[in-house]
Amino acid sequence: MDRRIYTLIQWTWGLPQTLAGAGLYIAHRKDRHFDYNGARATAWDRDTGISLGKFIFVPESKDVSISSGDKEMARDDSRDGFLLRHEYGHTLQSLMLGPFYLLLVGLPSMMWNRLPYFRRKRRETGRSYYSAVFERTANELGKISSSDIFS
Repeated sequence: MDRRIYTLIQWTWGLPQTLAGAGLYIAHRKDRHFDYNGARATAWDRDTGISLGKFIFVPESKDVSISSGDKEMARDDSRDGFLLRHEYGHTLQSLMLGPFYLLLVGLPSMMWNRLPYFRRKRRETGRSYYSAVFERTANELGKISSSDIFS
């Protein structure tokens, strides 16, 4: 898939989350931005990541750096590299689910992450945050090489 088609699909089929991501991107326009596999990523001062359409937001870190050509170079074995790939996986879920992404992935993910009930349950059972199907799927999708998508 060509990057232009990826962008077109995100701005049409994935319009609700891409508009929300664009708004958040504008609100963080002074933060550092870079391209990652067709998505537009922002390194912000929060300790969590979020993905809205073609926009990714990840914590600012020394493990994430910009090389020439505005291409992201995160060490693959770093926590930051993992989180960047994970959030990219969510952009691919957005591509597949379109307007249903926020209902099927965004809202459950936010609840799974933020609600005290789920935090307590994960802590009590030792269950990983990434064990939920929508998070586990994002991890798997994030492993897909951009060359496989944009060939």
